[in-house]
Amino acid sequence: MTSKKQLRKLARSTQHSARSGLSVSHEGLSREARRLLAQSVSANSVRAMRADIRIYQTAGGPLPATDTDIANYLSAQNALGKKPATLERYANSLHTWHRYMNLPSPVKTMAVRSVLRGIKKSRDTRQASAPALRLKELHRLLEVIGSESLHGLRDSALFLLSFYGAFRRSEIVAIAVEDLQWLPQGVTITLHHSKANRTGRIETKSIPRAPANTAYCPVATLETWLAASGITRGAIFRGITCKGNLGAGRMSSGNVYVRMKQAMEKADLISEGYTPHSFRAGFITEAHLRGKSDLQIKRVSGHRDQRTFERYIRIADAFEDNAGDFFSLED
Repeated sequence: MTSKKQLRKLARSTQHSARSGLSVSHEGLSREARRLLAQSVSANSVRAMRADIRIYQTAGGPLPATDTDIANYLSAQNALGKKPATLERYANSLHTWHRYMNLPSPVKTMAVRSVLRGIKKSRDTRQASAPALRLKELHRLLEVIGSESLHGLRDSALFLLSFYGAFRRSEIVAIAVEDLQWLPQGVTITLHHSKANRTGRIETKSIPRAPANTAYCPVATLETWLAASGITRGAIFRGITCKGNLGAGRMSSGNVYVRMKQAMEKADLISEGYTPHSFRAGFITEAHLRGKSDLQIKRVSGHRDQRTFERYIRIADAFEDNAGDFFSLED
């Protein structure tokens, strides 16, 4: 049983945990073991957990917590209108905090799990998804961007690569010249880290060169952008000042949406609700409707879970590719 002295020590460490993320004793661990421990959880996951723990403490939740504390907390947050997916994340963060503090997780008790199930049953748990931006709409964006300025060249290459590589925006801005391997057939891009790749394994995406006279080729457009910008190393997508001067640092993921929104306004697509994730969803949907196999598509998208992959296939027209489109007795 945990002594009162230990509980007071854990309570005092909570403030430190909120600042530094996960708190695990390094006593007795080798330098290599500590390095691997630090890499076991991504920085984004640590930041998300910190934020969730702060929300819990701001609401008056104690740490360590009991199953009653967490069940009441989740119920109160549900009453405030928090989404079921958000509440599930809160519970996971609290579970992780207790496990890394070498304490039994109250989140896994019947009381907490039952409350979460009750929340899901009482709420519409369908997750809102970014609409798929299909090839036709992508061309509309590219038409209004133009290629007379550095802004236009960069955004054209950015949007085309985001689509044909099914990149997340955090991935597209992280690509460096050193990650590109040019081949006669196109370009292969090495992806070092992604949302689904936190182990540091080498992941590549091959972007084919379009046939001659194609209006918009992702490879040719990328070549044109790099030549015009003079970028020979480091980030391939960078900020550009209002005067047209190229920045040294990589473009922020937030600015990807800003540039996309400006293009959507010009193309009269703002009401469609597209986001940078729509490029990824659009590629998967377009490829699926054009008869590409799941294996072919997942080689680009990087999906490993089939259920997650299938949620990405957005059918833009409810009657397109319909399973009931046969009306004749003949094949």
